[in-house]
Amino acid sequence: MPDTSPKRLLVTNIQRFSLHDGPGIRTTVFLKGCSLRCPWCANPENISHNIEKYYKDGKYGEYGKWYSCDELYAELIKDVPFFRESEENTALNTYRITSFRQLKSLPGGVTFSGGEPLLQIKKMESLLERLRGENIHLAIETSLFSSKESLNAAIKYIDLFYVDIKLLEANRCLTTIKGDLETYKANLSALLSSGCPIVFRIPVISEDAEHKNGTLDESNQKLVAQMISESLHKGNVLKVELIKEHNLGLTKYQALKDGGSDVVIPQYHGVSDAQMESYRNLILAETPADKRMPVEICKI
Repeated sequence: MPDTSPKRLLVTNIQRFSLHDGPGIRTTVFLKGCSLRCPWCANPENISHNIEKYYKDGKYGEYGKWYSCDELYAELIKDVPFFRESEENTALNTYRITSFRQLKSLPGGVTFSGGEPLLQIKKMESLLERLRGENIHLAIETSLFSSKESLNAAIKYIDLFYVDIKLLEANRCLTTIKGDLETYKANLSALLSSGCPIVFRIPVISEDAEHKNGTLDESNQKLVAQMISESLHKGNVLKVELIKEHNLGLTKYQALKDGGSDVVIPQYHGVSDAQMESYRNLILAETPADKRMPVEICKI
Protein backbone atom coordinates (compact mmCIF):
# COMPACT_ATOMS: atom_id res chain seq x y z
CA MET A 1 0.00 0.00 0.00
CA PRO A 2 1.19 3.57 -0.69
CA ASP A 3 2.66 5.45 2.26
CA THR A 4 0.13 8.00 3.54
CA SER A 5 2.44 9.93 5.86
CA PRO A 6 2.04 13.68 5.36
CA LYS A 7 5.75 14.12 6.00
CA ARG A 8 7.28 11.82 3.38
CA LEU A 9 7.53 11.97 -0.40
CA LEU A 10 8.42 9.01 -2.61
CA VAL A 11 11.01 10.08 -5.18
CA THR A 12 12.75 8.01 -7.85
CA ASN A 13 15.28 10.54 -9.07
CA ILE A 14 16.55 14.09 -8.60
CA GLN A 15 17.92 15.04 -12.00
CA ARG A 16 20.19 18.06 -12.01
CA PHE A 17 21.09 20.32 -14.94
CA SER A 18 17.92 19.49 -16.86
CA LEU A 19 17.45 21.58 -20.00
CA HIS A 20 14.14 20.21 -21.34
CA ASP A 21 11.83 20.42 -18.32
CA GLY A 22 11.20 24.13 -18.29
CA PRO A 23 13.02 27.43 -18.84
CA GLY A 24 16.67 27.84 -17.90
CA ILE A 25 18.74 25.29 -16.01
CA ARG A 26 16.49 23.15 -13.84
CA THR A 27 16.49 20.40 -11.27
CA THR A 28 13.75 17.87 -11.99
CA VAL A 29 12.25 15.84 -9.16
CA PHE A 30 10.63 12.60 -10.36
CA LEU A 31 7.90 11.60 -7.94
CA LYS A 32 6.84 7.95 -7.81
CA GLY A 33 3.24 6.92 -8.39
CA CYS A 34 0.82 7.55 -11.24
CA SER A 35 -2.95 7.60 -11.69
CA LEU A 36 -2.68 6.33 -15.29
CA ARG A 37 -1.39 3.18 -16.96
CA CYS A 38 -0.21 4.38 -20.37
CA PRO A 39 1.10 1.35 -22.30
CA TRP A 40 3.80 3.50 -23.93
CA CYS A 41 5.08 5.15 -20.71
CA ALA A 42 8.73 6.22 -20.93
CA ASN A 43 9.18 6.25 -17.14
CA PRO A 44 7.89 2.85 -15.95
CA GLU A 45 9.83 3.17 -12.68
CA ASN A 46 7.48 6.01 -11.71
CA ILE A 47 4.17 4.19 -12.21
CA SER A 48 3.87 2.14 -9.01
CA HIS A 49 3.21 3.87 -5.69
CA ASN A 50 5.66 1.52 -3.97
CA ILE A 51 9.44 1.06 -3.93
CA GLU A 52 10.36 -1.54 -6.56
CA LYS A 53 13.36 -3.74 -7.10
CA TYR A 54 15.25 -3.74 -10.37
CA TYR A 55 18.13 -5.79 -11.71
CA LYS A 56 20.68 -4.20 -14.03
CA ASP A 57 24.35 -4.73 -14.88
CA GLY A 58 24.56 -7.75 -12.63
CA LYS A 59 23.20 -6.20 -9.45
CA TYR A 60 19.91 -5.37 -7.75
CA GLY A 61 18.76 -1.89 -6.84
CA GLU A 62 15.59 -0.07 -5.88
CA TYR A 63 13.48 2.51 -7.64
CA GLY A 64 12.18 4.90 -5.01
CA LYS A 65 13.43 6.65 -1.90
CA TRP A 66 11.51 8.40 0.86
CA TYR A 67 12.27 12.06 1.60
CA SER A 68 10.87 14.40 4.16
CA CYS A 69 10.07 17.90 2.89
CA ASP A 70 13.08 19.17 4.85
CA GLU A 71 15.39 16.60 3.26
CA LEU A 72 14.18 17.38 -0.24
CA TYR A 73 14.46 21.11 0.37
CA ALA A 74 18.08 20.62 1.47
CA GLU A 75 18.82 18.83 -1.81
CA LEU A 76 17.10 21.39 -4.03
CA ILE A 77 18.50 24.52 -2.39
CA LYS A 78 22.00 23.37 -3.36
CA ASP A 79 21.21 24.18 -7.00
CA VAL A 80 20.12 27.80 -6.56
CA PRO A 81 23.37 29.18 -8.08
CA PHE A 82 22.55 27.34 -11.33
CA PHE A 83 18.97 28.59 -11.39
CA ARG A 84 20.06 32.19 -10.90
CA GLU A 85 22.88 32.11 -13.45
CA SER A 86 20.59 33.33 -16.22
CA GLU A 87 18.21 35.35 -14.04
CA GLU A 88 18.04 39.10 -14.58
CA ASN A 89 16.36 40.60 -11.53
CA THR A 90 13.29 38.42 -12.01
CA ALA A 91 10.73 39.10 -9.30
CA LEU A 92 8.24 36.49 -8.15
CA ASN A 93 5.26 38.48 -9.36
CA THR A 94 6.64 38.45 -12.93
CA TYR A 95 6.63 34.64 -13.16
CA ARG A 96 3.01 34.54 -14.35
CA ILE A 97 3.85 35.28 -17.96
CA THR A 98 1.33 35.72 -20.78
CA SER A 99 3.39 35.05 -23.92
CA PHE A 100 5.67 32.28 -25.16
CA ARG A 101 8.26 34.95 -25.89
CA GLN A 102 8.58 35.53 -22.16
CA LEU A 103 9.56 31.92 -21.49
CA LYS A 104 13.18 32.65 -22.37
CA SER A 105 13.26 35.52 -19.87
CA LEU A 106 12.46 33.20 -16.95
CA PRO A 107 15.19 31.86 -14.67
CA GLY A 108 15.87 28.21 -14.06
CA GLY A 109 14.26 26.44 -11.15
CA VAL A 110 12.66 23.22 -9.97
CA THR A 111 10.34 21.03 -12.03
CA PHE A 112 8.21 18.30 -10.47
CA SER A 113 7.56 15.34 -12.75
CA GLY A 114 6.59 11.71 -12.43
CA GLY A 115 4.57 9.61 -12.52
CA GLU A 116 1.88 12.07 -11.55
CA PRO A 117 3.27 14.69 -9.14
CA LEU A 118 -0.19 16.01 -8.29
CA LEU A 119 -0.81 12.81 -6.32
CA GLN A 120 1.72 13.94 -3.70
CA ILE A 121 1.23 17.70 -3.99
CA LYS A 122 -0.71 18.07 -0.74
CA LYS A 123 2.18 16.52 1.19
CA MET A 124 4.56 18.95 -0.52
CA GLU A 125 2.95 22.24 0.46
CA SER A 126 5.50 23.14 3.13
CA LEU A 127 8.29 22.40 0.64
CA LEU A 128 6.67 24.47 -2.10
CA GLU A 129 6.13 27.37 0.28
CA ARG A 130 9.81 27.36 1.27
CA LEU A 131 10.97 27.21 -2.35
CA ARG A 132 8.73 30.12 -3.29
CA GLY A 133 10.11 31.99 -0.31
CA GLU A 134 13.51 31.66 -1.99
CA ASN A 135 12.03 33.08 -5.22
CA ILE A 136 12.66 29.79 -7.06
CA HIS A 137 10.65 29.31 -10.23
CA LEU A 138 8.48 26.18 -9.97
CA ALA A 139 7.13 24.08 -12.83
CA ILE A 140 5.19 20.83 -12.96
CA GLU A 141 4.61 18.14 -15.59
CA THR A 142 1.13 16.70 -15.14
CA SER A 143 -1.52 14.63 -16.87
CA LEU A 144 -4.22 16.40 -14.76
CA PHE A 145 -5.78 13.07 -13.71
CA SER A 146 -6.05 13.94 -10.04
CA SER A 147 -8.48 15.40 -7.54
CA LYS A 148 -9.51 19.04 -7.88
CA GLU A 149 -8.12 19.65 -4.39
CA SER A 150 -4.69 18.53 -5.54
CA LEU A 151 -4.88 20.79 -8.59
CA ASN A 152 -5.94 23.74 -6.43
CA ALA A 153 -2.91 23.18 -4.19
CA ALA A 154 -0.66 23.21 -7.26
CA ILE A 155 -2.25 26.39 -8.63
CA LYS A 156 -1.40 28.10 -5.36
CA TYR A 157 2.35 27.51 -5.76
CA ILE A 158 3.30 26.43 -9.30
CA ASP A 159 4.44 29.04 -11.82
CA LEU A 160 4.31 27.00 -15.05
CA PHE A 161 2.26 23.92 -15.97
CA TYR A 162 3.29 21.39 -18.61
CA VAL A 163 0.04 19.56 -19.36
CA ASP A 164 -0.19 16.30 -21.29
CA ILE A 165 -2.88 15.70 -23.88
CA LYS A 166 -3.18 11.96 -24.47
CA LEU A 167 -6.52 10.46 -25.53
CA LEU A 168 -9.68 12.56 -25.82
CA GLU A 169 -12.31 9.92 -26.56
CA ALA A 170 -13.83 8.83 -23.25
CA ASN A 171 -13.94 5.07 -23.80
CA ARG A 172 -10.42 4.84 -25.23
CA CYS A 173 -9.11 7.06 -22.45
CA LEU A 174 -10.57 4.68 -19.89
CA THR A 175 -9.64 1.38 -21.53
CA THR A 176 -6.19 2.34 -22.84
CA ILE A 177 -4.73 4.51 -20.07
CA LYS A 178 -7.25 3.95 -17.24
CA GLY A 179 -8.19 7.63 -17.13
CA ASP A 180 -11.54 9.35 -16.49
CA LEU A 181 -11.82 11.93 -19.26
CA GLU A 182 -14.34 14.02 -17.32
CA THR A 183 -11.80 14.46 -14.52
CA TYR A 184 -9.25 15.65 -17.07
CA LYS A 185 -11.64 18.10 -18.71
CA ALA A 186 -12.81 19.55 -15.39
CA ASN A 187 -9.25 20.05 -14.19
CA LEU A 188 -8.15 21.58 -17.47
CA SER A 189 -11.07 24.03 -17.34
CA ALA A 190 -10.10 25.04 -13.81
CA LEU A 191 -6.45 25.46 -14.77
CA LEU A 192 -7.31 27.58 -17.80
CA SER A 193 -9.52 29.78 -15.62
CA SER A 194 -6.72 30.19 -13.06
CA GLY A 195 -4.54 32.20 -15.44
CA CYS A 196 -1.49 30.01 -14.78
CA PRO A 197 0.82 29.71 -17.82
CA ILE A 198 0.37 26.41 -19.66
CA VAL A 199 2.42 24.49 -22.21
CA PHE A 200 0.62 21.57 -23.81
CA ARG A 201 2.66 18.41 -24.39
CA ILE A 202 1.31 15.73 -26.74
CA PRO A 203 2.94 12.28 -26.75
CA VAL A 204 2.73 11.12 -30.37
CA ILE A 205 2.56 7.33 -30.16
CA SER A 206 2.16 4.98 -33.12
CA GLU A 207 -0.91 2.81 -33.37
CA ASP A 208 -0.91 -0.91 -32.76
CA ALA A 209 -3.23 -2.16 -35.51
CA GLU A 210 -4.59 -4.92 -33.29
CA HIS A 211 -5.01 -3.10 -29.98
CA LYS A 212 -5.24 0.59 -31.04
CA ASN A 213 -3.28 1.71 -28.00
CA GLY A 214 -1.51 4.78 -29.41
CA THR A 215 -2.44 8.43 -29.83
CA LEU A 216 -1.76 9.00 -33.52
CA ASP A 217 -5.07 7.92 -35.05
CA GLU A 218 -6.86 10.55 -37.11
CA SER A 219 -9.88 10.87 -34.85
CA ASN A 220 -7.75 11.56 -31.76
CA GLN A 221 -5.64 14.08 -33.65
CA LYS A 222 -8.76 16.01 -34.62
CA LEU A 223 -10.09 15.98 -31.05
CA VAL A 224 -6.72 17.22 -29.74
CA ALA A 225 -6.51 20.02 -32.31
CA GLN A 226 -10.07 21.10 -31.52
CA MET A 227 -9.47 21.09 -27.77
CA ILE A 228 -6.33 23.19 -28.14
CA SER A 229 -8.21 25.71 -30.27
CA GLU A 230 -11.01 25.93 -27.70
CA SER A 231 -8.47 26.42 -24.89
CA LEU A 232 -6.89 29.52 -26.39
CA HIS A 233 -9.65 31.95 -25.41
CA LYS A 234 -8.30 32.26 -21.87
CA GLY A 235 -4.96 33.54 -23.13
CA ASN A 236 -2.65 31.47 -20.91
CA VAL A 237 -1.67 28.66 -23.31
CA LEU A 238 1.86 29.59 -24.37
CA LYS A 239 2.76 26.86 -26.84
CA VAL A 240 2.28 23.24 -27.87
CA GLU A 241 5.00 20.59 -27.91
CA LEU A 242 4.58 17.40 -29.94
CA ILE A 243 6.74 14.71 -28.32
CA LYS A 244 7.83 12.09 -30.84
CA GLU A 245 7.66 8.46 -29.75
CA HIS A 246 10.96 7.03 -28.50
CA ASN A 247 12.13 3.84 -26.83
CA LEU A 248 14.53 5.25 -24.23
CA GLY A 249 12.56 3.63 -21.42
CA LEU A 250 13.08 0.06 -22.62
CA THR A 251 16.14 -0.55 -20.44
CA LYS A 252 14.11 0.44 -17.36
CA TYR A 253 11.27 -1.91 -18.34
CA GLN A 254 13.77 -4.74 -18.69
CA ALA A 255 15.45 -3.88 -15.37
CA LEU A 256 12.06 -3.95 -13.62
CA LYS A 257 11.14 -7.24 -15.24
CA ASP A 258 14.47 -8.77 -14.30
CA GLY A 259 13.93 -7.52 -10.77
CA GLY A 260 10.70 -9.49 -10.47
CA SER A 261 8.06 -7.03 -11.70
CA ASP A 262 5.22 -8.17 -13.94
CA VAL A 263 5.59 -5.00 -16.06
CA VAL A 264 4.63 -5.36 -19.73
CA ILE A 265 7.38 -4.18 -22.07
CA PRO A 266 5.85 -1.98 -24.81
CA GLN A 267 6.23 -2.58 -28.51
CA TYR A 268 7.00 0.67 -30.30
CA HIS A 269 6.20 0.86 -34.02
CA GLY A 270 7.78 4.19 -34.94
CA VAL A 271 6.46 7.61 -35.95
CA SER A 272 7.79 9.27 -39.10
CA ASP A 273 8.85 12.89 -39.45
CA ALA A 274 6.11 13.28 -42.05
CA GLN A 275 3.47 12.14 -39.54
CA MET A 276 4.78 14.62 -36.98
CA GLU A 277 4.68 17.48 -39.49
CA SER A 278 1.16 16.52 -40.58
CA TYR A 279 -0.02 16.57 -36.94
CA ARG A 280 1.62 19.95 -36.41
CA ASN A 281 -0.09 21.38 -39.50
CA LEU A 282 -3.47 20.09 -38.34
CA ILE A 283 -3.13 21.90 -35.01
CA LEU A 284 -2.02 25.11 -36.71
CA ALA A 285 -4.94 24.90 -39.13
CA GLU A 286 -7.37 24.71 -36.21
CA THR A 287 -5.76 27.67 -34.43
CA PRO A 288 -7.42 31.06 -34.99
CA ALA A 289 -5.00 33.40 -36.77
CA ASP A 290 -5.23 36.01 -34.00
CA LYS A 291 -4.29 33.45 -31.33
CA ARG A 292 -1.47 31.67 -33.16
CA MET A 293 1.29 30.25 -30.94
CA PRO A 294 4.26 27.97 -31.58
CA VAL A 295 3.67 24.28 -32.22
CA GLU A 296 7.03 22.59 -31.79
CA ILE A 297 8.10 19.09 -32.80
CA CYS A 298 10.32 17.64 -30.06
CA LYS A 299 12.56 14.61 -30.50
CA ILE A 300 14.14 13.17 -27.39
